[in-house]
Amino acid sequence: MKIPLQSNPDSLTKKFLNIIGSPFIDKTNVNFEINQLDSNEISKLYDYAIKNRMVLHFLERLKKANKLVGSMKTEYDRLIVKYADTNDVIQRASNVLDKTGSQYALFKSIRPYEEVTVDIDVLVFGNEFNYGKVISTLYQEDYDFLGDGPLSKTFRDRIGRVGLDIYYEVGVSHIIYMNKDNFKSVVTKRKIRENQFALSLSPTADLLAVIAHSVIKEQMYVLSEYYTTLYYLADMTDEELKSFLDLADRCKLTLAVKTHLGITALLHYRAHGSIPDSLRKLLKVMGVNPLELSRIEEKGLLIPYKYHPITIIRALFEKFRENKARRSLAKQLYSLLNINFTSSFIEDLLKHINREAY
Repeated sequence: MKIPLQSNPDSLTKKFLNIIGSPFIDKTNVNFEINQLDSNEISKLYDYAIKNRMVLHFLERLKKANKLVGSMKTEYDRLIVKYADTNDVIQRASNVLDKTGSQYALFKSIRPYEEVTVDIDVLVFGNEFNYGKVISTLYQEDYDFLGDGPLSKTFRDRIGRVGLDIYYEVGVSHIIYMNKDNFKSVVTKRKIRENQFALSLSPTADLLAVIAHSVIKEQMYVLSEYYTTLYYLADMTDEELKSFLDLADRCKLTLAVKTHLGITALLHYRAHGSIPDSLRKLLKVMGVNPLELSRIEEKGLLIPYKYHPITIIRALFEKFRENKARRSLAKQLYSLLNINFTSSFIEDLLKHINREAY
C-alpha cells in the first residue's frame, strides 16, 4: 500500500489515537501521553470523542490515568450505567425475539469494545410473514412504537429507553445495500457479558455491515468505525479474512471496503508508524481508493470525514450489479413520483449532506 506524504504530527487525530491506543500496539505509554495534556487539550479531545462516537472509551482512558474529574467524571458514571442498561435491553429484546420463532440477527449493535450505542439494530430473515410476527410480538410486549420507514420500523424499550430498529431489509429509503439473503448463514451467538449471549452477525459479517453503513448510508467515516475495524481484525484468522473478502465480493461492496480499510490503514500508520498485518493482507488483495486517501490527507486527517460524492456513486453503481439492489432502485424511483415522499426525501437528503457528524 502506498501511503501519502506525512501530515501534521501534532494533529488532533493523532493525539486522540495515541491516547486510545490500538489492539495491535503496546499500551504502556498511554498514561504518559495523557499526562502530557493540559485541561484545555483534554476538553478539545473530549469534544472530538463526542463527534466520533467514542465517549465512553475516551473517558475510560482518562480514568486509568487518574485524569477523570468534574463533569467528565459525572458523564463517565452516567455512561457506565447506560452501557449496562443497553446490555439489559439487548437481553430483553433477544428473549422477546426468540419467542417469535423467526430467524433474526443483531448487527452493528454489539461492539468489540465497550461503548454505548445509540440504538439496537435487528435484521429479520425470511418473508413478510416472519417480519410481521416479530413486529406484532413487539407490540404485544409493550414496546413503544416510534415510527417506520420503507424497510424498517422503530420501537423503544420502555425500561432502558433505548431504540430498536427492526429491519425487513437493510437500506437507505427503498434502496437495499445489504441483501439479507447473503447474511442468513453467518449468524452466531455473541457474548454480551458473563453468561449472556445474543444472536448477531458473525464478526466478519458485522464488520462488513459497519463498513456498508458508513460508506453508503452515512457517507462518513468516524473513529468508532476505525476501532470497530481494528478490534475485529485483531481476532480474525487468515481463514476469516478470506471469508470477509468473499462476502464483500458476493455483496458487491468491494469499493466500500477498500475505501474504508485504506483510511483505517492510513490513520494507524500516522498514529503508530505501522499497518497491522491483517489489514495489510486485505489491502494487498483489494487495493485502496487513492481519491479518498489524498483528500483526507489534504484535510489534515480530521475525523469525521465525509466521503467524496464520486466514491458514493461508484459504490452504488457496484451495488446495483446485484439483482435485489437493482430492483430496490426501481422501487425508489417509482416512489419519487409521490410528491409528499419526494419532498420529505429531499429535505432529509439536504440535512444528510450538510451535517458534520452523525
